[in-house]
Amino acid sequence: MESSPNLVLPYIMPSQAQAHVTHNEAIRALDALVQMSAESRALTAPPASPTEGMRHIVGTPATGDWFGHDGELAAWQDGGWVFFTPKEGWRCWCADEQVQLVHSAGAWIVQPVGATPTGIEELGVNTTADGTNRLAVRADATLLTNEDGDHRLAINKAASGDTASIIFQTGFAGHAEIGLTGSDDLAVRASPDGSIFVDALVVESESGRVTMPASAFLSDYAINLYDDSGRFGGAGATDVAIGSFSWPGYLTLLNSSSAAGLAKFITNNTDYGGDAGSLNPAVKDLIDRIRDASFRRFGVEFWVAQITQGSGTSNPFSSGGTTFHEMLASAPRMRAPAMTFHAYVKAIDDDILLRRSSGQTIYKDGEASTDHVHVSPSEGWVSVRIEDIADPRQTDGYQPAVLSVYGKAPGNKWLLACPALMAGISKVDDDIGVVAACNSWGA
Repeated sequence: MESSPNLVLPYIMPSQAQAHVTHNEAIRALDALVQMSAESRALTAPPASPTEGMRHIVGTPATGDWFGHDGELAAWQDGGWVFFTPKEGWRCWCADEQVQLVHSAGAWIVQPVGATPTGIEELGVNTTADGTNRLAVRADATLLTNEDGDHRLAINKAASGDTASIIFQTGFAGHAEIGLTGSDDLAVRASPDGSIFVDALVVESESGRVTMPASAFLSDYAINLYDDSGRFGGAGATDVAIGSFSWPGYLTLLNSSSAAGLAKFITNNTDYGGDAGSLNPAVKDLIDRIRDASFRRFGVEFWVAQITQGSGTSNPFSSGGTTFHEMLASAPRMRAPAMTFHAYVKAIDDDILLRRSSGQTIYKDGEASTDHVHVSPSEGWVSVRIEDIADPRQTDGYQPAVLSVYGKAPGNKWLLACPALMAGISKVDDDIGVVAACNSWGA
């Protein structure tokens, strides 16, 4: 070996003539590399009048006397340019930019003064980091502060089903956790042993709604205000079985539209092992959607209504470049400032439109929208939930209508099943089916 391994300084060999030449060459290299500083890293060609000892990091693409030395340290020594190839971790002060550079992965990158090199795989502060805990700190406190303004700590996960959280431990056994644990909802959880966690509080990311799953608080208390429980079986229907179809007064048909009973769900139906009769295909599709297979034979009977758009053209409404006309709305009756409506709808001939009023959020199959919602025939049965909040000082007590449905053309048909209206805002499951009214338990 005739030179040193890192700075490539030439060695003085035994019995070497003019040893001072080799010695001086090593001194020049040390003068260039120790306490390394460069005028700039932007020049791609040598300056016109270099001075002795001047150093530059050669820019890209290098030309002239610097050609072929991109990224190297060029030093003007004894009337000529000498080049040094940087190695991983070399540091250099760049005078014109007033920044510290570090050479990493074949490039010079800016590094804050006093910081560690970028790309470091593990860092332990007063302790040992490992492959799982790549940053480990052993101290009485850890401070993260602002730089003349805001300061935010981000914990990012790859997908919704992953976890991004903070765990609080005793003796390295977890007893509390805050974060997104397997979903995008914020959860506060507790554990006796760090193995089994129980959600104490959950904040839904979509709505901001707060629930306490482990507490015995009343929640999602849904009682239908419609006296037939939305079964279209006549006022005061309380039995499991119901008779003929009866259009209710709580829904108003508009523009000469009409309604009729398509078919009903039959308890002990033949499709699922009973002998009381077969289900209409549309009714069967709805039951198949909202009930597990073993719970499709028996149940509270209800009618599915078929609404046909009339020829009237009053109250037109344009959406997506198409003009719609109102077919059906909730009747103008006394309403609470906050209401929740739920039903199942199925478009048959063409799109129908659920018109949104101010203060409403419409959920179609659980997806929230603060715009008008279209339902297409290709979607089949759709769960619709409308959360309606009206300012008490800006309502006359019976408007706006909680439900307002529009269609495209006379003769178009669509289906409606299990409508429910509840006071207050309640999260109604998309598979709830019939929502019981107070008179469901009547004598």
